[in-house]
This record gives sequence, structure tokens and C-alpha cells, in this order.
Amino acid sequence: MYIKNIEMITNTLNDSWVYERIVKIEYNVEDDFEGNYIGTLDLIFHVTLLKTKEPFKIMIRYHDVEDLTIRKATTLPLSGDLIVHDMKEQGLVSNQRYHVHDDSGYGENDGFQFIDFHCNSIEVISVEEFYM
Repeated sequence: MYIKNIEMITNTLNDSWVYERIVKIEYNVEDDFEGNYIGTLDLIFHVTLLKTKEPFKIMIRYHDVEDLTIRKATTLPLSGDLIVHDMKEQGLVSNQRYHVHDDSGYGENDGFQFIDFHCNSIEVISVEEFYM
């Protein structure tokens, strides 16, 4: 699995950290030069360093999003990071490279709890301190 700019996370959060929740969801649809509609999903995650308890926010952009499902929720807490299945590495034939979802609570291959989608690429956009 390839995540563009992953070094932004590893260079900034050089200690152990945990996901707390998704704090912002932004979904945009644009048409390309051929008249196709292309979805882009930006998720901002609240994460916390384990040792210092410092909060950070990580913005990740998912490109060419299809089949986006967000279940009714007041907040989007996470028990871990989003689960990313690389369809190509698994030998599955699909027009989308990745299947992304949160943990259902019953194992990573047993559905999702709040969010589920497919995309072609993943990119870290920013990592910064989270001022609450």
C-alpha cells in the first residue's frame, strides 16, 4: 500500500500515538476533462501521542472516491485507524485500488461501523497540533 507524503506523519509524530476520532469530513465532486465526476474525500483525524498526551490533527485526502457510505452518527469515534484493503495486492479485480472502512467491532473483515468507501489513491495533506 502506498500513501503519498506518509513521511509527514512519521516525521511529526515520531512517538506512539492513537486515533481518537474523525473530526471533519469534506466530500467534493468535480468533473474532469472527459465529463466524468470524480469524488475527493478529506478526513481530519484527531490523534493523541501516548507518552505526552499531545493532541494532533492529521488531514488525509482520498482520491477518486466511489461508493461512499457514512452511517448516521453524532460523532465518529475510532477504535483504531481506518482499515485499508489494497485490492491489487489481494489479487482482486476492481476499478478502485483501495477499500477503506472503520472497524465494525467484530473484526476487520466483518463490515463497518460508521464509514466505508473505495478510492484509487491516498495522500497525507497535513499534520499539525490540535488546539481544542
